[in-house]
Amino acid sequence: MLMEKQVSEIFTMTVTGQIVTQADTSVAIAILEDTCLRVNPHPSFPLPTGIQRWYVLPATDSTAQISGVRILGYEPVNDQPQGCWFTGRVIQVSKRNTQVLFKVSFVGQKDLKITLLSALPEMKSGELWRVSAVVRENYLYITQAESQEVTTSTKSPSADSLKPSSPAPVIETVKRIVHSNTKEEQPSTSRVVTETFQETTARLLAIAKLTVIAQTHQTQWVFSSPIQRGKLWEWEAVLSDSNALKSRQDSQKALRARIQVNPYTEVAQVLWFNNQLNHVEDADLEAGTDTDYKDKNRLIVTPLGAARSIGASCFRVLIGPYEIVLDAGTRPKGSNPLPAFEHLKNPNLILITHAHQDHIGALPVFHQRFPATPMICTAGTREIAHVMLTDCLKVQQSNEDFEQLFDEIDLDQTLFQLQTQPVGKDFEPLPGLKVRFIHAGHIVGAACVYIRYGERSLLYTGDYNTTNSRTTDGLRLADLPQADILITESTYGADTHPSRKAQETELLQAVAEVVSSGGNVLIPAFALGRAQEIILAIRTSALFHKLKIPVYIDGLVRAVTDVFRDHLDFLPGSVQNFALQQEPFFDPNGKPPIIPIGHPRERPLAIAKPSVIIASSGMLSGGASVYYGQALLERDNAAIFISGYTDEESPGRFLQGLQKEDEVEIEGKKLIVRATVRRFNLSAHADKVGLTQVIHRVNPKHLILIHGSMDALHELSHTGDLRDKYFIHIPAVGEEIEYGAVPEQVSNRQLSKIENTQEFEVTVEAEVEGAWIRIPESVLTDPRWENLSATGVLKAKWSGGRLTLSAVSALETAISSARASGEDCCAVCQFFNDKICQSSESSLFSKQVDPRGKCLEFQRQPEFEQGLISFGQDLDENYDDLD
Repeated sequence: MLMEKQVSEIFTMTVTGQIVTQADTSVAIAILEDTCLRVNPHPSFPLPTGIQRWYVLPATDSTAQISGVRILGYEPVNDQPQGCWFTGRVIQVSKRNTQVLFKVSFVGQKDLKITLLSALPEMKSGELWRVSAVVRENYLYITQAESQEVTTSTKSPSADSLKPSSPAPVIETVKRIVHSNTKEEQPSTSRVVTETFQETTARLLAIAKLTVIAQTHQTQWVFSSPIQRGKLWEWEAVLSDSNALKSRQDSQKALRARIQVNPYTEVAQVLWFNNQLNHVEDADLEAGTDTDYKDKNRLIVTPLGAARSIGASCFRVLIGPYEIVLDAGTRPKGSNPLPAFEHLKNPNLILITHAHQDHIGALPVFHQRFPATPMICTAGTREIAHVMLTDCLKVQQSNEDFEQLFDEIDLDQTLFQLQTQPVGKDFEPLPGLKVRFIHAGHIVGAACVYIRYGERSLLYTGDYNTTNSRTTDGLRLADLPQADILITESTYGADTHPSRKAQETELLQAVAEVVSSGGNVLIPAFALGRAQEIILAIRTSALFHKLKIPVYIDGLVRAVTDVFRDHLDFLPGSVQNFALQQEPFFDPNGKPPIIPIGHPRERPLAIAKPSVIIASSGMLSGGASVYYGQALLERDNAAIFISGYTDEESPGRFLQGLQKEDEVEIEGKKLIVRATVRRFNLSAHADKVGLTQVIHRVNPKHLILIHGSMDALHELSHTGDLRDKYFIHIPAVGEEIEYGAVPEQVSNRQLSKIENTQEFEVTVEAEVEGAWIRIPESVLTDPRWENLSATGVLKAKWSGGRLTLSAVSALETAISSARASGEDCCAVCQFFNDKICQSSESSLFSKQVDPRGKCLEFQRQPEFEQGLISFGQDLDENYDDLD
């Protein structure tokens, strides 16, 4: 059995001991009586009993204590010394030189940061050292160290230099130990294999090809360029000769595949794609679908999150025989971050709109619970999901306020099995189910989801924007089909956005004013989308080209921007054209310089002189922006410019309501506000105008409003004539909305407007004494017609070239009759106003009165004096009576 075990010139650590089970059932390696190293996570290969020599990768805390180790491999005990040997760069040395933090860079793996005791006085930040260390009572102590600064050729390559796409990749030598095993599965011999970076790529590609060919018996596979995802290598492969598919079984898994290979275990796993994912026979279809399914036109929506709030977007859709899930996000705060997955039975498919955490953060949890359910998104969303979900896991592991929802294994399997489909093209993931991703214009990769089965259809918008931004074109109304049910976000349902271009111009001018006067500006920005827009705006600004003020990028913004740089084809043509001439994002030598912050220790340098800092998070609720916010808020010549949406309880929203010299607390630190705080609207969401345009374009029978505050949801629901055209739902989590079922709050009048014809044709029939208007018989049963014709009299009025009809009510008839009588009555009293008596002296004051009545306070209106108006005149003096 091959095991994941690495020995390299960069890092090696071995300990001798045996596996023990601790009180909390976790596994550990017992070295000595007083030393026990916790194993985390549990290895994927079986562990032997008895004392072994273990190859491990340690994790240390800030005190240099080993908090846990990951087992890379093992072998029988031999005479080789124990300990830790590595070549790493010094990141930080404690003031008393007792502790030193190193960064060790690996090929194809995440950097290792490790803290040791017994630092040497001559160790300085940034220097490369070769170190030997030993384990004593769960601590690592330096026993020998040698500076590598003179021999520059031994420096570890940077992560960027090891990318296959680099113009001149660094050739790094890697040593692997490959075991041959006895019948007892104990390694008996080992051989050291040295290979270059290119040789590693060729070796792993060969493994990937052999795996695919062995499973399909076809050799015409074409492989894409490799992508390194953490420690794994990944390829996409397509079969170039479709005629080679000879059997139904092969045709289910031989059109397209994704292959990942572990370079150390040499184990490959394959994910097969086809036009129909989960194809089943008709006999199996009934057994594998919802047991409540009876009507082929069934369409039921149940929100599992983002109902009457923002966060944990997730929806269960029962359409025909299928149970479909739309999005699986998390809530950023509160004790219950997950959607209500307990409402799900046996989902056939999940479709993801985009990679923001409130739409994708719970996907690994969903996959853990329903591992057989296919997951599909756009190619852009999958690429960004790697960064966003990895960061999500990192936050969960490092912050005790966050519950860890999934682990590295859940994450790796989710990302590997996350399938992609192109935007704008129909595909059929399940028999009879048509799905289409529609460009949403929100962020890179974002899509609306259209699904159809039989006669029923649904459109779920996810988050969208009808306005163009620098990183994505807006949603086009012409791309949207009509649907029976529309589920739409309503984030800005109560607002109308100002001009985006004008807001961007104001922001750049405000930033320039502050930095020109010697100050610093912090722009807290969402790491995905907003930050890149602002970078591009500054990058292409003639104003900043002249200023040459440095712009620093920090936090998750850096990782997301790297995805943008690697996938320029996801961006608008204007950015791609700009990239042909110069680097569109990071450029330390540009005008202005755009400089990524590589380590927290560099942050003080970013605010030592006039500068602009773009950092996550956008609401100042975490991330790098908190450090800069705390540092700059008390500076008179500094500014914090909020660039978009902020939650009501976030520090970013709270700051906007403060005045200078007010006190604020950010992550436990009390500060006096002296900096300028302003908000600019660069939202990636549609406003009320854009939302209503989309609604009318889709023209649904049922309109489901979600993803917004209660104020925004209700404001949007009362906009224009929406209530007269659609069944509007503002559901709670778990509330079912069934196509065709009328909501309880819909009045009979609204129901008539929604269900009956809005327009119809009439005929005019000429007679000797006048003309008749003939109404279609179908209209005569409409409750609105019954109200219109209750008195038998209609008022007609010309409005330009149009003739409008309105009903004459019983009250109008009574008033007309009373006035025509010529008698003194309320109808001609100067205190009579729309059925109500307005005389404060009258006993009938503020009460509804009979137009034919009269009280002691009666005073005739002058215009109704005898002789001024002929009381015999009727309503036809001003209107044409049409019966």
